[in-house]
Amino acid sequence: MMTQAAPSRHATQQRGFVLVLTLWVLVIVAIAAGYFAERVARSVELAQQSRQNTRALIDMASTQAEILYRLASTSMTEYGLGRGNIAIYLDNRPYQGEGNTLVQIQDTRGLLNLNLTDDGRLNRFLGLMGIEADQRSHMIDTLRDYTDADSLHRLNGAEEDEYRAQNLPQPANRALLTPWEAKRIIGWRAAPQLWQNDRLVNLTTTSQSMGINPNTAPAEVLATLPGVSEDIAQFILTQRKLLPFTYEGQITQITSVPLNLPMGMGIIAIPSDTLRITQSTQGLPWAIQYNIKLTPTNPTAPWRTDYYSRVPTTRHTAAPADVSALPARSIAPPDKLPAFLLGG
Repeated sequence: MMTQAAPSRHATQQRGFVLVLTLWVLVIVAIAAGYFAERVARSVELAQQSRQNTRALIDMASTQAEILYRLASTSMTEYGLGRGNIAIYLDNRPYQGEGNTLVQIQDTRGLLNLNLTDDGRLNRFLGLMGIEADQRSHMIDTLRDYTDADSLHRLNGAEEDEYRAQNLPQPANRALLTPWEAKRIIGWRAAPQLWQNDRLVNLTTTSQSMGINPNTAPAEVLATLPGVSEDIAQFILTQRKLLPFTYEGQITQITSVPLNLPMGMGIIAIPSDTLRITQSTQGLPWAIQYNIKLTPTNPTAPWRTDYYSRVPTTRHTAAPADVSALPARSIAPPDKLPAFLLGG
């Protein structure tokens, strides 16, 4: 009987080498497959995100076009844009725009004007923002020195020498262009309570709007009026929800507070021709904020964008219950002036 020869040592080593090589090839193939699968999944995720972002940008643009159209075709009243229950209120409340876009419109006449407000109201405003009394006169003087046309030094102010000593850009010696510019002013830049969640930016304006609109002003701005406490400011907010104010005497009637405002900065219950618009949408980590001035005499467009910026979207979120649908369009008759002719 013949016996089978045992495999040689060389053949055994070859088979062992082939097995190890096969295992290595399988490992490499598995790693490559996992890598490409991850890349494909990532590419799909990026494509979906890009599609969502594109949709969000289209919704933002559509909402902006709708708002600008309404501004150019709807009359301004004490209610806002339009009248009664079909008015768009211009007190920064959120409205549902196209898709998932939220839009907020703020009449700048309802904000504290950093360029035009008198020292008394500015002092009260800084106090409400948490600025200590001994710092307010310094901040008011540095603001005035920054915006006036001369180089004369106020008692607590700052001119070129102080800015140069702190390696800061020189004072502009003109009116502020945006509320953010106040961060360049000595004293203001070092007050974090003004810039937390953009508090100063949300409550102030640098437009040329004269007067104060009690129908669109937030409580913090109303509380800067002479004799108006924070409690009275909240009471004014409650009353205007029932019926908007139409003249200054109504506020005195319900609060027993004579306002005695300076000439040109009194109560004007109709919105200004300058509006701050904020838009945010799901899918984008930022919101857009821009200032629109209605310009009826411009031969190319009935509005002008004074500034445009991106801000963190977390500062402009709202609970679903607080969001209203945009009311139906209320177009002014042809013989009526459009909104941009009624501002001031």
